[in-house]
Amino acid sequence: MNRATLLAAGLLAVSGAGVANAETLQDALSLAYRTNPSLSGQRALQRATNENSVQARTGWRPVVTAHVDSGYQQGPYSYDYRAGTIQTNSVEAAVTVTQPLYTGGRVANAVRAADARVQAGQQGLRLIEAQTFQTVILAYMDVLRDQDIVTVRHADLVTLERQVTETTSRFDLGAQVTRTDVAQAEAQRQQAVASLAAADAQLDASRADYRAAVGVSPGALVQPTALPGLPAVLDVALARADDTSPALQQSRLAATASQADVAAARSAYMPTIGAQGSFGYIGAAAPFRSHELDREVTGLVTLTQPLVTGGLVASQVRQAKDRNEADRQAVDTAARQAEQTVLTAWSQVHAGMISIHANEGQAAAAAAALKGYQLEYGYGLRSTLDVLIADENLRAAQVSLAESRHDTIVAEASLLAVTGGLDARALLPGTTIQDPQVAFNKVKHAGAAPWEGVIATLDRAGGR
Repeated sequence: MNRATLLAAGLLAVSGAGVANAETLQDALSLAYRTNPSLSGQRALQRATNENSVQARTGWRPVVTAHVDSGYQQGPYSYDYRAGTIQTNSVEAAVTVTQPLYTGGRVANAVRAADARVQAGQQGLRLIEAQTFQTVILAYMDVLRDQDIVTVRHADLVTLERQVTETTSRFDLGAQVTRTDVAQAEAQRQQAVASLAAADAQLDASRADYRAAVGVSPGALVQPTALPGLPAVLDVALARADDTSPALQQSRLAATASQADVAAARSAYMPTIGAQGSFGYIGAAAPFRSHELDREVTGLVTLTQPLVTGGLVASQVRQAKDRNEADRQAVDTAARQAEQTVLTAWSQVHAGMISIHANEGQAAAAAAALKGYQLEYGYGLRSTLDVLIADENLRAAQVSLAESRHDTIVAEASLLAVTGGLDARALLPGTTIQDPQVAFNKVKHAGAAPWEGVIATLDRAGGR
């Protein structure tokens, strides 16, 4: 598969129209990358997933609360009800700061799990992007194929109408043409009418699919020669799939996250240490005199060690382990599927390239044969049936060529998708990339306290 000189030319061919008509494949992919609702929705879901990491990190951060209480009480002055009643009122205002100091690794492992799930989500976004591009490429190539087939069917009908006219004229003139020859020509012409109608209907359906995938109706599309970034040999394709397949990487990161969940569940056996401080004032609410309020200051350090949990923690650990085992099995499944997809797509691409070359030769030979038959028919050297068969052979070769071009590009898209090359970075040079890691970096440390690094280091050390 040595097509290095053709890789960029096929995709990056420039047509006369702009992006709005999505006439080149790159135009269509660029428009879908910016406007496809499924892809945009997945980006929003990924941003929501980023917040799980932020929320996990809050377990290392201080919580500051403020409260104001005001009360009134009326009751007996003493247990001697004859002594009368007394009325009291009070107001209290305080600010409380709670700072976790050590969580036994609970927060550290929760952060590990959340970060792994963020990365898994990024791979899931890559997968959706590749699937979106595959849908666009399929729709693009469907329209191209069906346009070519409509052209073939129309040319076939024109040829057969001419053949019917000529055959009928020869029959009327008493030449060596029978009524059977006329009927054969007319029958094949009627079949061409039906085939053209079916081709038109299929083209309309493909155009509708294109509009759904790209967002605009197709213009005058340009036939791509090849997609860029195809691996040169099968071993490279298999290695790339193992290293960069979005589905496989997503499965691996999901297993990493569930392994962190196991550690987080075990951390529930560990002690936790937290500090709390409070500062406020208390005094009479009425009459209110701020200078008469009493100041309250409290400080507290608490160590909590679970002793008996009724089997809850043990059950949570077992549950986390089983989920991790399921995730590890899913990694093996994804690896096998990636290998299968590579092998299948590689064979389809290789077969498609051979088919394109063969069908081009067949179509050229069939066109020459039909021209020769038509010429010889004029001299009475060929029968009507000979011309009809030659025409049918030409149209079959032309349709096969359109289908082989379509199938080859679609197979290339499948190969690039599984090897991690069907993304905007590879297919859309010069396009502003919406990198999910950039969005994650913006919120990752939002709300962090200056001393968070020290507490996180201690927590990670204790949670290993």
